[in-house]
Amino acid sequence: MTKEGKLQIGQINFFTERLLAGLVDGSIVLGLSLFPRIGWLFGLIYFLFKDSLPLLNGQSFGRRLFKIKVINKADGTGLMKSPDKALIRQIIFLVPILNLLELYRFFTKSERFGDTWTDTTVVRS
Repeated sequence: MTKEGKLQIGQINFFTERLLAGLVDGSIVLGLSLFPRIGWLFGLIYFLFKDSLPLLNGQSFGRRLFKIKVINKADGTGLMKSPDKALIRQIIFLVPILNLLELYRFFTKSERFGDTWTDTTVVRS
């Protein structure tokens, strides 16, 4: 971000970091889901709210590891106080046909529908 707190185009959408962070977070979801009986519930909760975790200052484990963060475009704050935005960003992945549209949009426009709908973006932290 600049000194004024505004985003610059070159600061958003780091494909490799986002992909690797997603793989780390996916591994965590899978690991949590393997616990008997209610593991799937913990995995689902982590998956849906990973970008608003207070424990990690509004970052998922994968995003923290690769030093990226989801922020509100309007004010540059993280999603720690906006779990509803974190939920909206992730819920699209639970609808199979939307996954294909999401991938297409990400590769063609370098932006997810989830980011557009919630007015968020990914930046280096």
